[in-house]
Amino acid sequence: MAVTSVGAAAQEAPELVLPAPLSGYETEHIGSVTWTFPQSERGRVGELIESFDEHWAEVVSDFGAAIDDELVIRVARNPREMRGMAPIGAPPPDYATGVAYSRWGVILLTMSAPQTWEPPDLEVVLVHELSHVALHRAVLGNPMPRWFNEGVAIHQSEVRLLPRMESLLRAAAQQSMLRLSELDKRFPDHPHEVNVAYAQSADVIGFLRRSNNDERRFHRLVQSLRDGETFDTALATAYGWTRVGLERQWRESLRTRYRILPALFAGSTIWVAAAILVVFAYRKRRRYHHLKLEQMAYREQLEAVAAASEPPPPPPSQAPAPSSTPTSTTEVVADTGVPLVEHDGKSHTLH
Repeated sequence: MAVTSVGAAAQEAPELVLPAPLSGYETEHIGSVTWTFPQSERGRVGELIESFDEHWAEVVSDFGAAIDDELVIRVARNPREMRGMAPIGAPPPDYATGVAYSRWGVILLTMSAPQTWEPPDLEVVLVHELSHVALHRAVLGNPMPRWFNEGVAIHQSEVRLLPRMESLLRAAAQQSMLRLSELDKRFPDHPHEVNVAYAQSADVIGFLRRSNNDERRFHRLVQSLRDGETFDTALATAYGWTRVGLERQWRESLRTRYRILPALFAGSTIWVAAAILVVFAYRKRRRYHHLKLEQMAYREQLEAVAAASEPPPPPPSQAPAPSSTPTSTTEVVADTGVPLVEHDGKSHTLH
């Protein structure tokens, strides 16, 4: 399966040394953000600039803390140029379409994805990287597990999580899910494993944010990290779980939500196919639902056009009072379509 990750939190060098922008790039200071982008892509980057304030406000609201918004955002044409604009000694990961250097508040984006060179959804990538920076600042740079950091970023940025769910179901069916303790030690970089790692991380964060009460707990978790507590202490303070307990509860919820209990314990072809069919059925229902909505909207448009173009009814006409002594000859058309002539009160058929 192709890599679907949109960004990463970079391994940062001790000091920030940003190279000068490449030829054909320009720099603008807008609010508290310094943007660098290709001159030829001003229109496309302009859309990101316009949406920045809204996205930053949404991201920050999830952490329940005031966060500084001073940033440097560099948008490159391709991965090679993104690498050329990265901090010296801290190149972006080979698979990433975006990368956040959270300690420095620097974000890099590329307008074409590595390997495929297809244009990524820059808005999604930007929100992902903004999340990394905002979370780092929310906890004042205190340490946290990599899966937590990545999971929060994916949860905040990706409104369409079907590819993640598909990766998660496949991994569950094939018994290839990674334990959170493994992700604490090493976040994978192999295409398949990194997709599973991202999918798991995002789903765990979704599990922690299930309800309004859980949102308050999540804010408490962030505040505890901000106060300098370890992640284990902060998790226990906010949710009453150890990391082992969290993973146990999450896996149990996974079995309940996706109803693939046998798939979590058996890797047979039947259960692999069953898990994949769950995803395909979901896709089919979603396409059918969207098609019905489009048909309803189209029908409403046709009715509106018909109503607007229908001529108004003619005003009621008043027939003249009949004369007692007709003196004129009038041609009329009978219901049969045959012309008639009225003369002296009598009707005569024209031949």
